[in-house]
Amino acid sequence: MIEGTARIPADTLEEGAAWPERLRSPVYVAAVDIAEPIADLECIRLQEPPYTGAWILVLNSGYPVGYVEVPVDGKLISAAEITHEVRRQLGRVARPTPPPPVTTLPRISIVIPTNLARPDQLGRSVQSLVELDYPDYEVIVVDNRRDDGRAVHFPGARIVREPVPGISAARNRGIEAAIGEVIAFTDDDVVADRSWLRALGTRFASEPDVAAVTGLVVPLELETPAQILFEQSGSGLDKGFTPLTFARCGRFTVSRRELWTGLERVGSLYATGEFGLGSNMAFRTAFLRARGGFDEALGTGTPARGGEDLAMLVELLMAGHKLAYEPGAIIHHSHRATMEELEHQIHGYGLGFTAMLTAVALRDPWHVVGLASVVPAWLRSLRDPSSAKQVHRRADYPSSVSHAEFRGMLAGPGAYLRSRWIHRRPRGVSR
Repeated sequence: MIEGTARIPADTLEEGAAWPERLRSPVYVAAVDIAEPIADLECIRLQEPPYTGAWILVLNSGYPVGYVEVPVDGKLISAAEITHEVRRQLGRVARPTPPPPVTTLPRISIVIPTNLARPDQLGRSVQSLVELDYPDYEVIVVDNRRDDGRAVHFPGARIVREPVPGISAARNRGIEAAIGEVIAFTDDDVVADRSWLRALGTRFASEPDVAAVTGLVVPLELETPAQILFEQSGSGLDKGFTPLTFARCGRFTVSRRELWTGLERVGSLYATGEFGLGSNMAFRTAFLRARGGFDEALGTGTPARGGEDLAMLVELLMAGHKLAYEPGAIIHHSHRATMEELEHQIHGYGLGFTAMLTAVALRDPWHVVGLASVVPAWLRSLRDPSSAKQVHRRADYPSSVSHAEFRGMLAGPGAYLRSRWIHRRPRGVSR
């Protein structure tokens, strides 16, 4: 397990407990397995300022169960303090239920779309992927630069070219090239946990009626204010630690079943926060090819800027397929480091979300009815401090970041229509 972190849902904190208000960047990111002897944690930073605290991913026998946030006084957090904070913030942590034994795991193709804008991060990502604990898989890097440029090579990975700009076009090229019965997608700015693919493959093998599996996305480092603010923004995945299965149970509703307890609740099809993210999602190849791949008018590299991952997950559920969320499949993501990059990213997330809603509504006009029923509550949640979107934001959360997101939401429908015109001759995905 490499260093990583996750978010504790607010309702798991003990009564009276609060987030340490003085924790600001830089924050040390670590992982601790409570099934093993806990050691002191050295939080040493080679440059100024020193670490103000630590965000510690808590595992039990290798499985993530939550995280704790601990202030740093000096350069060391003792094992006793870590143990105390785990008990205080998480309570009694039960050992996760082991997955059912499987005899055969599916062959998996990993697809990484990239424009090679971050070659060092891409190299780090590929290195983590070629060292995974999995018996049968391949790594495909899709070179999405507009021109050929210089040839690239990454040991252990196959390189394919896709000159049509956009992450969806690159993913569709990966779907064409893949030989696995499952295709897993991630990004060029992540590090995969060594057991990432095994956790995904086990869910597919043990639940043959599941068409897609998503996993947990956690920060790789929290060295700058922008990286801390991204964790507070509510724009990432709702980091739950319970395996879930989603299935459509009404025209615009989805059942959410906990794998370990069987408990179910019903929510909106458009409450996508728990469904997954494009940096950590996998699909049965037959499903992707039957759907014609991703909408090439959505996603990074197009005017729509995003939403292609959520559009595919919503369409999967609408078509009657099941979606699984597996927190044991961990991807560590490198957040944007500067405020300028953060505002640009959050603006793109807002834009991509409403572009995605526009896309699914144009494909199936019944979505207009479904969206009309949830928009009023959704608008209220944008200002509700107890909502999932707002609950982790501090009082000094920058209004400029919130405004950037809202401006993106307003621009999303028009951006999708413009992007759809540019990509008006969609390419089907076939083998």
